[in-house]
Amino acid sequence: MPISRLRPSSIALAVSLLFALGGIFAIDRALANSNRSRVQIHAVEVATRVEGFLVVHAQALQSVRGLYLDSNRVVTQEQFESLLQSLVQYAPGFRRVWITDSTGRIQLQTLLGSKGLPLPTGTRVDTVSAEPFRNAIHRARTTKLTQISSIGLLNSGERGLLLIQPLFVGDRFIGFAGGTLTSNSILQFVQRQEPTLHGRVTILAASDTMSVATGAVIPSGFPADSASATIRIPGTGSWRLIAVQQSTDESIRFLLWSVGLATLGTLLIGLLHERRQGLRLADRSAELERLSSELLRANRVKSEFLANVSHELRTPLNAIVGFVELLRDGVYGELNSRQAGPVERIASSASHLRQLVDQILDLAKMAAGRLDVQWEVIDLKPFILDLTSEIEALRAEHGLALSISIGSSLPRIRTDPMHLRQIVLNLLGNALKFTPRGGIAIRARVIDMTYSAVSVETPATSKEVPRSGTWIALDVADTGVGIAKNDQQRIFEEFEQVNAGPRTDSMQRGTGLGLPISRRLARLLGGELTVTSEPGKGSTFTVWIPVMGQPKSSGVFSAGKVGKAPLQDSVLEPPTRL
Repeated sequence: MPISRLRPSSIALAVSLLFALGGIFAIDRALANSNRSRVQIHAVEVATRVEGFLVVHAQALQSVRGLYLDSNRVVTQEQFESLLQSLVQYAPGFRRVWITDSTGRIQLQTLLGSKGLPLPTGTRVDTVSAEPFRNAIHRARTTKLTQISSIGLLNSGERGLLLIQPLFVGDRFIGFAGGTLTSNSILQFVQRQEPTLHGRVTILAASDTMSVATGAVIPSGFPADSASATIRIPGTGSWRLIAVQQSTDESIRFLLWSVGLATLGTLLIGLLHERRQGLRLADRSAELERLSSELLRANRVKSEFLANVSHELRTPLNAIVGFVELLRDGVYGELNSRQAGPVERIASSASHLRQLVDQILDLAKMAAGRLDVQWEVIDLKPFILDLTSEIEALRAEHGLALSISIGSSLPRIRTDPMHLRQIVLNLLGNALKFTPRGGIAIRARVIDMTYSAVSVETPATSKEVPRSGTWIALDVADTGVGIAKNDQQRIFEEFEQVNAGPRTDSMQRGTGLGLPISRRLARLLGGELTVTSEPGKGSTFTVWIPVMGQPKSSGVFSAGKVGKAPLQDSVLEPPTRL
């Protein structure tokens, strides 16, 4: 029939048929992808459950250390077995559990299965020659971390693996706790979790393979989809999990292509299915939001607790420092030559500990939002001159020169003098510590960021630098060792240091809190703390202080290049050198 003789209704029917076929094809692809996505989700869920199974058993071995918390108690076999009986409901997969002393000799052991013979007491686990258990024991002794072996033949004749946990009481290594798990216990755990699915789960553990059917077996000839996921195991390394499931949507897809009249009904089923998926995702999102709120609340409670504890620690520390000062001043009698040295060390250690507690308290107060700001209007030059007098003795001891270049015409600033003093003292203390020779310079200048005629590179470590308004840039520069570019961001993170030094020399090593606290204080005052440095050529830390009267909102910061007018150099006087 010529196209010109086709009736409009036939054309409309043909177009409808094409749209219907396109819709059926789109639904067919969506169903196929949905099935593959379900298989992938199933693989990840099973992998997570296996990870949890291994972690629970590792934690069960770790709990054995509770028997040794009392160093005066002799652990008996009855106490060991009683502990295992309380743990078996949480970690039911163990077949044998043993404990060694620090030399690796077995002291206590228990068989939780009906097969196998106990190992002779006193046997050294380091002498085990069977692979792969020997490698796991060697790794545990070398790394002092939880290790899991590959699958091998257990003493009971079953296939399984060894989970070994180094035990510490404080910093003291007391031995190993080891436990054997059979392959069947892991597979049975997986099978119990997914009793209704049609498919198979295979775990590739190093050189061995474990496979178990979940629910009914896939009939021969039926199409199936597969997906894989990674299982992180204790210690190092990982396993691979492969999940295979029957394609449950094949009958629907067949009906879609064979029965055109069922198109609308099938579309409705697909929409309802997607709706159920959406509701499930919404439930999961709500659960994640609840967990996030709980984590935020826990973090806030932790910060409050740390602030309160740090505050309570300061009272006895102040008393210790006060009484030591009285001893040094001879209030309780003159000290002889043998007493003077220890008293000086006590005073130095107490002062150092008080400084650490003050830093932790400041950090906790900032995290808890409890740090107050007392705004005052100050002149920067007399403020800095008064502040540098506090480090005069320490500067003279190091033999370093001190240059102060602060003009008298600088505008006054509105800030918290105590917080600004803490920032500058932290920077000067770091400069003294890391400057073996040369000197330290303190400079101040006014920078107007309201113009865009000149562009300058901002410090690479600062994510936020002033982009508008008028600021006083207070520089603390030294001629010390400098800081590498890849370390210039890390030094502003809590407990991070470039060259920390040995942990035994804590007074020289510090805590890594000075710069993080200083940057937080600078931001609390509406400013910023940045650094420019080059190894071997010293460092310059810049405190950006908003000029008095500038609204706090103008202290908005942005990374990268910023426009600014030429510097208004307020250093109108020659530098003062000390």
